[in-house]
Amino acid sequence: MSLIWIIIALTIIITLGLLIWPILVARDTQINVRESYDVAIYKDQLKEADREFDRGLLTTEQLDAVKTEIQHKLIVAADQSAAALNASSEPSNPKMITAFGLVLFLSIGSVAAYSYLGSPTLGNLAFVDRDIEKERKAQSGGQAISEMTTLIDRLEQKLTTDPNNLEGWLMLGRSATSLGQFSRAVKAYQQALALSPKNIDILTDYAETLIFSNEGQVTGDALKSLKYAHKINAAHPKALYYIALHHAQTGNMRLAIQDWVDLLAISLPDAPWIQTVQSQIKDAAKKSKIDIASIKPSLEAQKIGADIRKSIQVTAPGPSQSEIKAAGEMSADERQEMILSMVKRLADRLKENPNDRQGWLRLSKAYEVLGDTEKAGHALEQASALSK
Repeated sequence: MSLIWIIIALTIIITLGLLIWPILVARDTQINVRESYDVAIYKDQLKEADREFDRGLLTTEQLDAVKTEIQHKLIVAADQSAAALNASSEPSNPKMITAFGLVLFLSIGSVAAYSYLGSPTLGNLAFVDRDIEKERKAQSGGQAISEMTTLIDRLEQKLTTDPNNLEGWLMLGRSATSLGQFSRAVKAYQQALALSPKNIDILTDYAETLIFSNEGQVTGDALKSLKYAHKINAAHPKALYYIALHHAQTGNMRLAIQDWVDLLAISLPDAPWIQTVQSQIKDAAKKSKIDIASIKPSLEAQKIGADIRKSIQVTAPGPSQSEIKAAGEMSADERQEMILSMVKRLADRLKENPNDRQGWLRLSKAYEVLGDTEKAGHALEQASALSK
């Protein structure tokens, strides 16, 4: 049980005690007060009778009569107090029922309201130490994950009646991977591979998901899929990267460094994986005490790299004079919309003609200009896969 619920339970118990106790003792207190008052009066009357007898105002017979009457009143008062006390202790007392009902309502209502409006799963932090914005984002992220999981469930259910939907299986695989549901993603990619067994992107995505599910280790089916993708196209960066990682994990640091050096040779200078590969090379060289300068790119990697750099120089035809004039008369938002429209047309054309290596390179540069590095990297991967 978390600390917050312990505090809530203690608060409810204390509140119950504070509210009910006065009601339990109120009637008894009233009776005791009344009884004390009556007894005090009658005792004073007895003393006063004795004083009057001493002063000769009362005879012996009168004194006995007065005391007898006062004692009778004391007995009657005691009987009335006992009867009242018994009546107040009856379980059907309306005040008692009302008190219990009120306390239960307040207790249950408070807990329900906190469960709905509060955050019982958050850490017990002082307000000054809390990052409220981060907490809100975490709650929003949790809701987004829940909604995405629901959508994935629906997609998976739909694919049971449409098993030949390649795009559907790929979407399921990517979505499940993004949520960390690797076993689910692996099954989706297996279905996709059954429909397109030589698709390099599917082969490498499948292998990558297996690696994620195996805590980063490149073994078994993942390595088999990577080697097959590399055999189809030696220029595919993801396949080459993970094959090199496998060599490093099995202790063959020189071969790992060679593969990573080849990967740098076939990559453009602004490729998004450059920094990661350079870091891997430095770590492997440090562990194995290998001089990085002693390992040069292979002849095959040099040729592939030269072809890619040569093709990148080919640019798309520039806009016509009328298009330039029209762009000059547009607002900044209109020009941005026009650029996005042109990029979308190029992306759509490449879907119909995915073997256009120069088109993928132009699309990569266009996404870089727009600041979308993820799409730029994907387009560049497509171009690299076609370089052989």
